[in-house]
Amino acid sequence: MNFEFCGLHFREKNGILTAGAFGEADCDIPVSDIRIAGENISAQSPAKQPFAGTEIPLRLEKVRRKNDRLTVIQNNTLCRTETVFERHGGGVSVCVQVENISGRELVLENVSVLNLSALSFSRREDTYLYRFYNSHHCECQPRRISLDQAGLFETGHRTYKRICGFNAGSWPCKEELPQAILEDEENQKFLLFQIESCGGWYWEIAENNGGKLYLTLSGGNFSFTNWKKRLAPGEKYSSRKVSLCVGESLNDVLQKMTLYRRDTAKFSAADSGLPVIFNEYMYFSWDSPEEEKTRALVPVAAECGADIYVIDCGWHDEVDGSKIYPYVGKWCESKTRYPHGVKNITDYIRSFGMKAGLWIEPEVVGSLSGEEYPEDAYIRTNGQRVLVAGRYFLDYRHPEVRRRMSAAIARMVEEYGAQYIKVDCNQDCGVGTEVESDSCGEGLEQTSEAFWEWLQEQREKYPSVIFESCASGGMRTDWQSLRVSSVMSASDQVNYDKFPYIIANIFSAALPEQAAFWSYPVIDGRYEEPAGRPTDSEVVMNMVNASMGRMHLASDLKKLTERQRAWVKEGVAFAKSQNGFRRRAVPFLPFGFAKFGDKKAAVGLLDENKMLLAVWNFDEEGIFVPLQGMDPCNCAVVYPQDSGAVADLRGEDLHVRMDKRTAAIIEIGLQNTSGERK
Repeated sequence: MNFEFCGLHFREKNGILTAGAFGEADCDIPVSDIRIAGENISAQSPAKQPFAGTEIPLRLEKVRRKNDRLTVIQNNTLCRTETVFERHGGGVSVCVQVENISGRELVLENVSVLNLSALSFSRREDTYLYRFYNSHHCECQPRRISLDQAGLFETGHRTYKRICGFNAGSWPCKEELPQAILEDEENQKFLLFQIESCGGWYWEIAENNGGKLYLTLSGGNFSFTNWKKRLAPGEKYSSRKVSLCVGESLNDVLQKMTLYRRDTAKFSAADSGLPVIFNEYMYFSWDSPEEEKTRALVPVAAECGADIYVIDCGWHDEVDGSKIYPYVGKWCESKTRYPHGVKNITDYIRSFGMKAGLWIEPEVVGSLSGEEYPEDAYIRTNGQRVLVAGRYFLDYRHPEVRRRMSAAIARMVEEYGAQYIKVDCNQDCGVGTEVESDSCGEGLEQTSEAFWEWLQEQREKYPSVIFESCASGGMRTDWQSLRVSSVMSASDQVNYDKFPYIIANIFSAALPEQAAFWSYPVIDGRYEEPAGRPTDSEVVMNMVNASMGRMHLASDLKKLTERQRAWVKEGVAFAKSQNGFRRRAVPFLPFGFAKFGDKKAAVGLLDENKMLLAVWNFDEEGIFVPLQGMDPCNCAVVYPQDSGAVADLRGEDLHVRMDKRTAAIIEIGLQNTSGERK
């Protein structure tokens, strides 16, 4: 039995169903696989994650296919698995349910949700892996390296070497995003995969006993993330989801995954208008907002076109901003910072036609806050509460945690008047929790699931409130988190001239209508008094930075000149005018992924009729942007309209002339409306 589904190729041989990425599977690993404690493991596989830890491999029982859903059922004497593939947009999601049919307790040490082979038809020197490195202030930085350079070179002998990516902890993206791309350069084949987990995750590329390459995708495992799961007879376990798409170019798979994410996102009805957000945190209040400062800036934010005004960290406590985090957890208004009450200031914000927003960090409670929860309501390891940066972590499986934090959200919305809530997470809890769990990794899986379920409950309870996801910027750029987030903070990058290297890449991981970028034209302490003002090019670049995704205005806009403020207003108006386009557009990377230090950067968003292209010039005299396959018919600089930037088409290239250390947005008309672009 051979068949294809969503670009994957399935083959049944000797009772085992295998799956191939770029052609018929050439590896004998079942489509999903289980490792069970105490069972015999393949001689080559102690360090590798697939290959069933049983004497009898999982064999195919049946295949059910109906419309956009494929179900594969496998079994052996110990367990039965049901792997479900579902088509969404341009990709496919996969999850597996494991049932214990043995009559005795089993301990799962790994569940390989999906195993793929036929990863390349080329030499390993010509097969490339894109790893999406990630960290605070330098989010989403893919790097391309051959499998040979990564150590998976061909030897003519079986090897124990593997290439793997993994995470343990509640920041799933603290070092790397849970996604990667495989490229067969010679045959122009691409595979993009992501693991939908806000916790432990693992992927692996290695050889089977016959020297054939395979890719395995999973949530946590015992070896890397301290995950194991006990299954009583008849008990079932459902895995994390993974998702993927195959294509013929880098842009092709990025566009297909964008369509997948858009089809599976759970956006709020309140967010349908993609409002522009002013958040006073960056280069204004930081962690110390005050009533007088807020009142002074609200009219300016409204004048510039902001739809929402957000008061960030500090509205809730009397402690100085530099020391505030060990005191968080009460989530009651500060009478020192806002002597007339927070409701008074949110009413003031609304009087200018804007909605009001407040910040919260709901997964922690400060060690100095005086707030005490039942002992089993905390994340615990080695018998102790986990304490990071003066904060304990809360376990959302516990009813008291959900009760108190639901009350906090109710107080923010119903008493203080918040219509927008920024949900932040500024620390990582570590490997997980041993409370009421078979392992810390399993505890982390359960607590992360419980937190996002709770947040979804709050979204349903308050359908008119927008909930932002933030984790020190982009430490939660994973699809489990983003699926239920109306808007996400892409980065807390504080240098506007470094932000483009993040913006140019981020649509590979988040939706254009979702990813928010800061614009802070006035950087405190950067300018000499008495003028204390930025240059025109700084204002323009900040506005271009924030215009391609969701706009987060910030900084003391009162200090701008009239001309500079006009550019801010123009940028806000332009961003709003493209909201409908942004909700249907897919990304286009003319230069591929950007790297810090590049002399130029660009990212486009396109639909059938046009492309908006942001171009940043750091040190080039003129920039040629390749547009092969786009069929461009006209172009114009649409922001800013009076900066001096000039763009013209030269065949299938776009030529842009602008000053160094500035940026512009160019609209390009497209003739081709009939087929997929590569």
